[in-house]
Amino acid sequence: MDFVGLAGLVVGLVALLVAVYGIRDVRVQVRFLVMLERNVVFARELHMKALQLVELDSDAQRFRSSEMHGLSMLARAIDSKQTLESVQEYTNKESLLLAQDMVSRGLAKWRDDIDERQVRGVLTEWQNDKNAAVLRKIFGASPLFEPTKDLMS
Repeated sequence: MDFVGLAGLVVGLVALLVAVYGIRDVRVQVRFLVMLERNVVFARELHMKALQLVELDSDAQRFRSSEMHGLSMLARAIDSKQTLESVQEYTNKESLLLAQDMVSRGLAKWRDDIDERQVRGVLTEWQNDKNAAVLRKIFGASPLFEPTKDLMS
C-alpha cells in the first residue's frame, strides 16, 4: 500500500468518526427539545386543570397567564439560574414598559386603579438595574456597583 492510499484511508476514518459524533450530538439535542416541549405542554395542561378546580378573584383573573410556567421552562433551558419568580418579574416589568410606551404614544390610557407615578418609579429603578448589569458585563466586577441583581439578559 502506498502513502497516498494510507493517507486517504486515515482521512476517511477521521471523517467517519466526525460524522458519527455529529449524529450522536444531534440526537441528544433533539431528545432535549422533545423533552422541553413535553414539559411546556404539561405545564399548560396543568394550569388548565388547576383553573377547573378554583375560582379566581378579579386581580388574579387580570394577571393570570397559562404560559408563564412554559416560559420559565424555556428560560431555564437557556439559563439554569432563572426561576419562575424571576421570569414572572421580568415579564411583568416588560409588560409595564410596553404599556407605558402605548400610553406615551397616545394609543391607550392607564386604568383608573394604576398609579402612573408608581409605574414610572418601578420602570426607572428597573432600567437603572439593567444599565448597571450591562456595565458589569462590560467592565467586570467593581466595588462601585451594588450587588448583582438577577435580571434576565
